[in-house]
Amino acid sequence: MLLVTTIIFLMMAAFGAAAVVALFWAARDGQFKHMETSAQVIFDANEPVGAVTDSFPPSQKKTSKTASKEKQS
Repeated sequence: MLLVTTIIFLMMAAFGAAAVVALFWAARDGQFKHMETSAQVIFDANEPVGAVTDSFPPSQKKTSKTASKEKQS
């Protein structure tokens, strides 16, 4: 039982050390600079910042285009 506990402890220590190394690497590499502007890069003129243009599941509101398509079917 002591062997299993020791192996688990060593694995947890290795994963923790890897996480700390990855954090320092990212900080040194500049991954945390300009976090606000980097978060807004995914938006374009058709999807302004802060405006929800899509959702999952789709909203139940029907537009006139979808209503007319359903009537034609």
